[in-house]
Amino acid sequence: MNEIVRPTTLLKTYQILHRVTRLVPMLVYALTLITIPFLSKDTSFASESQRPQEQVDKKTSILEASVFSHALKQVAQKAHASVVNITVKTHVTDKTGLYEPFPFFNNPFPQQYFDPDTVPDEEIPLPESPGRFSASGVIISSDGYILTNYHVIDQAYDIRVLLDNKRSIPAQVVGQDPKTDLAVLKINANDLPALTWGDSRDVKVGEIVMAIGNPFGLNQTMTMGVISAVGHASLDVIDYESFIQTDIVVNSGLSGGALINLKGELIGITTELLRESHGNMGIGFAIPSQLANTISTLLRQHGKVIRGWMGIATQKLTPAIAKQLNDPIAKGVVITELANNGPADRAQFQRRDIIRSFQGKSVSEPRQLQAVVETTKPGTQVTITRFRDGQEKDVTVKIREFPFKTRSPPQLKPVNKVHILGGVTVEVVPKDFVQGKGGVLVSTVTPGSLADTQGLEEGDVILDINQTSMQTVKDFLRQQDILKRKDTALLLIRRENTSMFLTISSDT
Repeated sequence: MNEIVRPTTLLKTYQILHRVTRLVPMLVYALTLITIPFLSKDTSFASESQRPQEQVDKKTSILEASVFSHALKQVAQKAHASVVNITVKTHVTDKTGLYEPFPFFNNPFPQQYFDPDTVPDEEIPLPESPGRFSASGVIISSDGYILTNYHVIDQAYDIRVLLDNKRSIPAQVVGQDPKTDLAVLKINANDLPALTWGDSRDVKVGEIVMAIGNPFGLNQTMTMGVISAVGHASLDVIDYESFIQTDIVVNSGLSGGALINLKGELIGITTELLRESHGNMGIGFAIPSQLANTISTLLRQHGKVIRGWMGIATQKLTPAIAKQLNDPIAKGVVITELANNGPADRAQFQRRDIIRSFQGKSVSEPRQLQAVVETTKPGTQVTITRFRDGQEKDVTVKIREFPFKTRSPPQLKPVNKVHILGGVTVEVVPKDFVQGKGGVLVSTVTPGSLADTQGLEEGDVILDINQTSMQTVKDFLRQQDILKRKDTALLLIRRENTSMFLTISSDT
């Protein structure tokens, strides 16, 4: 007989199962809490084994960055004192060409920079009106020699150098070389911090470099970048082209500044000339130190660079041209023009002649031939292999000195520099003058006068002279007459929206 299960028994069984079922999640949660520490401990063991290496790498990176930053600061501090601000005043009185005219001379020199004929009318300075601008220069000798770009000082009648200690000193042009866009200045100072020359032949693409100068008149500005390319040529800017290209944009005022490496060595002279010729391309160029050092030495020794000259213009010999000239091997450069009575003309060279070699060395590029000719001492007899009408012939040519000359600075009218305010004329300030009331307006400042060379500019408003208020032209004339018998004057002037003091002294 089957046993009958009582309801009370079923109820107790259900209650027990219900309690156990409720305990299962709690047991699972408890086991999880117990297990996690062991699992995290194993994981922490792994992470702790990796953490020391990560910490070491991080500390190493921070240390390296700190060392690099310190090195940059050291280089910058040293180089800053060797880069100067150059302020020039130019006075264009004629449109004389850069070189004496030669029929062969079709040089793509940047005439838009030097030749006023190529400047839009609205940009041409009015006659008798001086121009003022700032650029940079590099101290290359402790006794006051400074290297800058030729185009910076071209046609300047007043040049002043501002040193790192804010001392302003007049400068004289020692020598200039437009063919390399370089010039050497001299100031009366000693114990100056000259930069050490580096060798631009060692410069590599990707190398970190710094440019120091005065872009937009901002004194002692340093920018950093990398070398993008070296040995750039055929840019049609200057005759000797072997530019260092960087990603540092050479803006206005940086011309003539220093391009230095991480050792603080001068490896190039920055030039804005290319940007002026080709537009702002987001890249900068510098004249290599190897060339700059050589040219600056010659300028200091002789005041100019003496170069050899053949009196020819040439172009690269292409296979198509060679075929037309019946040249079976197409090697050399072809003459396109000759200077009348020049060395090549005297040696009976002709247009369309092909030059194979110079002193036994093969010639393949016009710039290669130009370089060897111009580095040959004038008066030297050289042998040139010439191809004409299917035949080669060795011809002797006597190299002459390159017959170019730079433009002389404009001749200024004699000025009585003893008179403090001589050469200055003023007028009443117009009623609608936007820069404020009071004072007298400077209408003209004679170039080369004391007032001009010491900073007074047309458009300035003179508020007082030696603490005497200037309200009328008569006030100025009275003070001008008094100052004939004095050595110095203190002017309070307003230039644009700024008031400033200006001293003019006959002792300067």
